Amino acid sequence: MDLKDANVLVTGGSSGIGKETARQLVEAGATVVIAARKKDKLEKAAEETGAIPIRCDVRDEQQVKTLIETTNQELDRYNVLINNAGYGSSQKLVDVSTEEMKNQLQTNTIGAMMVARESAKLFIKSNYGNIINVSSSSGKRGYAGGTTYVASKFALSGMTECWRAELRPYNIRVMQINPSEVQTPFFSDGDDRKQPVNETKLVAEDIAQTICDMLRMHDRGFITETSVWATNPR
Repeated sequence: MDLKDANVLVTGGSSGIGKETARQLVEAGATVVIAARKKDKLEKAAEETGAIPIRCDVRDEQQVKTLIETTNQELDRYNVLINNAGYGSSQKLVDVSTEEMKNQLQTNTIGAMMVARESAKLFIKSNYGNIINVSSSSGKRGYAGGTTYVASKFALSGMTECWRAELRPYNIRVMQINPSEVQTPFFSDGDDRKQPVNETKLVAEDIAQTICDMLRMHDRGFITETSVWATNPR
């Protein structure tokens, strides 16, 4: 698609990959709504990117429904969802609390499903749309300490395949990107962490560029899934 025709919702858009994706899309001529839970960070990100801020906690079903309704009103023709809201934590199995497991699945998996579900209803009516689920290399393989996050991302990968099969007849492209380690405010449910940048590891710009390139492909085709890794991280 021509990104000048893209009317985009980016969840988790107040920082990291979501914020940078919004910035690059706006620069390419797209109209973009960003959504996140924290009002101050969201409004600051909107000022810095040129996106439209709408506060939403994707764990809350009614807030999700309101988000999609408002997004559809704000955008001339809502046609792209970047399903990015999520966070990670790391505990060994014997230390995982039931509450943390529920919280991570509610945000990373159920929240993603609800945003996609409400968006798909509109895309089906338009007979056109794009959904990019931001998963992770953790959605491809497990590792020690990854129970909660890996489970949420494996589930997202499975849902992506299901949505792709269901929505292709309506000219809706369902795609997935799997970043490996990216230097963003990611842990502890999105709290900022100031750390020096490691020049050998991925940054948000790398993933945002890839997302934009996935959207840019002509509508007759689509990249079902792609993974992004650092070349030689140290």
